[in-house]
Order: sequence, then C-alpha cells, then structure tokens
Amino acid sequence: MRIKTLLDAFRAISQFHENGKLVSLVQTWRVVIWLTPRRRKLILFFGAIAAGMVGLFHRHADWGDYLVAPTWLAPSVAMPILFGLVYLLYLSAKYFSRLPAAIRRRPQISLHLLFWAIVVVIWMSSDHQGLWRTVLTLIALSLPYLIWRCGYMVKSGQRGKAAGTKLYDHLFYLWPVWDGTNTPPGKGFEHLSQHEAQSTEAYARSILAGTKLLILAMLWEVAKLFMGGAVYGDPKNPLTHLLGGYSLEIPRLKYIVSGEVTVSLLIMWTSLYCDLIWRTLRIAARGHQWIGALRLFGFNVFRNTYKPLLAESIVSFWNRFYFYFKELLVEFFFFPAYLRYFRSHPRLRVFAAVFAAAFVGNMYYHLLLGKNALIAGEFARIWQQLSPRMVYCFFLVIGIYVSMLRQQKLRGKLEKSDKVAARVHRVRKIAGVWTFYSLINFWNLKSSLTVLERAKVFLSLFGL
Repeated sequence: MRIKTLLDAFRAISQFHENGKLVSLVQTWRVVIWLTPRRRKLILFFGAIAAGMVGLFHRHADWGDYLVAPTWLAPSVAMPILFGLVYLLYLSAKYFSRLPAAIRRRPQISLHLLFWAIVVVIWMSSDHQGLWRTVLTLIALSLPYLIWRCGYMVKSGQRGKAAGTKLYDHLFYLWPVWDGTNTPPGKGFEHLSQHEAQSTEAYARSILAGTKLLILAMLWEVAKLFMGGAVYGDPKNPLTHLLGGYSLEIPRLKYIVSGEVTVSLLIMWTSLYCDLIWRTLRIAARGHQWIGALRLFGFNVFRNTYKPLLAESIVSFWNRFYFYFKELLVEFFFFPAYLRYFRSHPRLRVFAAVFAAAFVGNMYYHLLLGKNALIAGEFARIWQQLSPRMVYCFFLVIGIYVSMLRQQKLRGKLEKSDKVAARVHRVRKIAGVWTFYSLINFWNLKSSLTVLERAKVFLSLFGL
C-alpha cells in the first residue's frame, strides 16, 4: 500500500504541468494575461533581429577584436545584405505561386543552389580581394544555420500556408533566441502554429510544460556531473575532488579509439555503452533547454528527446533520440524520395527513402555543419571529418531499414501473455538497441585516425 501511495505521489509531482488547479492559478497571473500570442511573437521577432546580429558579428571575429574600429566594417555591410536575402526568401514563400515554374518544381534544390553558388564564387576568388569577399564569406558562413529554417518557410509557401503571413510570423524561428544549432527545434511556421497557445489556459499549460523540461534539463546536467566524476573520473569535474579521486576509472571512448589508453575487452565494451549514455544525457539536456524555452513562449511542441534508452527497436530510438534532426531528414529527404521513386517496388521504395534520409541527408547536413572547412576549400580536412561518418550512416541505414521491416511483420501480433517472459523479451530488445547504437556511435567519434586505422580498433571489440 505504501509503495502505491509513493508511486501516486511521484506521478502527481512529475506530472505537475497537468494539474488543473495549478493551471488555473498560473492563467490568472498578470504576465500570462498580458503576454498575448501577438505580444509573445513580437518579443521573439525583435529577439531574432538581435540574435541574427550577434551571430553574424560573432562569426566574423572575437568580441575583443571589435575594440578596433575597422573590424566593424565587414559585418556592418553583411548584416543588411543577409537580412535582405532572408526577406526575399520570405517574399518567395508568401508569393510562391508567382515564382518561375522551375523553382516551384524544386524549391529546396533552388535554395541550396543559392548557397553553393556563393561558395563557388568564394572558392574562385583570392584571399586578397578585399571587403566584398569578406562580406560574401560572412554570408556563406551564416547560411548553413539559416538554410534548413528557410527550407521550412519555403515548404509553407509551397503548401500555400504562407500566403497571408507577415515577416514576424517567420523571422522568430529563423534566428531563434532559444537555440543556436543548425537543426531547427520546433521546425517551421506550420508546426509551430499548430502548437501555439491561443488562450490563457493553453499558455499556462505550455509554461508549466516548459518549466518541467527545464527542471529535467537540470537533472540531466546533474546526472552528467555524477557520471563524469564517479564513472570517468574527469580531473576538472568538481565531483571527482569531492570523491577524493575515487571513481570507476572507465576511460572515455575517444581515448581508447585514439590509442591514448590500452584497456581490456571488458572495459572497452563498458566504455562503449557509457559513451552512448553520456551522449543521450547531453542531447537530452540541451534539447530540453531548447524546447523548454520555446514552451515558455507559448509553443507547446514535442520534446526533442523522449526516453530513447527505453526504445525497443532501432527505428524507435531514432525517433526518440533527436526528434527534430530526424524530422529534418524525413521532411527534406525521406518523403521526397519515397513519393518519387520505386512506387511499384514497396521494399526498394522504403530502402531508397531511408537511404536518402539516413545516409545522403545525414552526410549532407554534416557537410554543411563543417562550414569553415567547406568555405575555405579544405577538402582533405572535410574528408577526414566525414569519412568515418559514412560508415556510421551506412550501418544506420541498414539498422533502420531492417527495424522497419520487422515492425511491419509484428503488426497485429499479440504480445506474450506471460508477464515475466514479456519483460525479459523487452529487456533483450532494449539491450539489442543499446548494442547497435553503441557500436555505430564508435564511427561517430571525433578522431584523427583514418577509416582503416579506426576499423582495426573496431575489430578489436570482437577480439580480432
């Protein structure tokens, strides 16, 4: 009876954002009443202008360099050009039906060709060609951050959803104040509009849901702190000093891969699993911060991470681990391939779409992520960074595809009636998912090793 009481109390506390009395209280707050949807969006609009300016100046130079007046020139020229470019893209979405037929057929390709045209011009120019090249480089460095967000805006235009919109309906998610990654949490105009709180009650629920995520983010940061001290024994971790230097002394996987430490097979596998847990905690903490802040502004969108370590299939883990990155790959790569190719061959159609998303899209995204090396034309450095990821993406494609086929076969089948056997089966499935992602994440680690050198270390996991 006590256990049931404790469980009920835990559920009540953990689900406080759904408590009707608390929701009723929050919706009476003056700030909640004053912050109407329009006012919230205007705050985010002006915040986006500030965020865009700060990001551009930060890409150009360190803040200490702005003590010298000439440092201000290039970003001051680039800023209105970049804002003008964004405004033109907004107009393209708003008046999508008026665009040339070639652009309407392939709007995303046209958008990315604009970026690549700028990059090619930079490659063909000399480092000593003055201010215009510096300005163009700044714009090119900013576009990988904007390009996927603008892609969502263009999709809204393609679907006819942007026709009656204003600039402030879009700018707030193009330069969001809540995140600084190339992946757009919350996606674009359509998704955000569907989850925007229009009433004080809905806004109160969104605030409480956002508060819960921010609390969870702090808990995951504490878990990272504990893991860094008690498991890894990181010298800079304050918990390591509190424990007197005692820890499990599991070396981080990156040190094993690079050959900096030599360990037994058991420790190597332990480090492999620990690295997966660490990565999950890190992305969960960051994602909860992004979505938590977004919910505070009344956009009660889905979490970025939702219990991936309890996923029972590879495709489920992929959906849960980094939801908005998966959504980006699905929106811009999976569906276009699925709707266009191999319609008369169902399995090949699914494989082609998965390959387009998990391999082609994944690799292309990370090519743009390394924008500094790309724009500088450092192709050897790009290859060194991306070649191990090709192996990662290849195995990811195979895993997702096989997992999707298995799920199709299991549809409609009854679960095991034996509760103990069902639980054991569930644990086995979860362990299989952990093992798969731990193994492929080996190829996702940053290292100076070549693919062949990394392969030798990988084979040593199996005693070879």
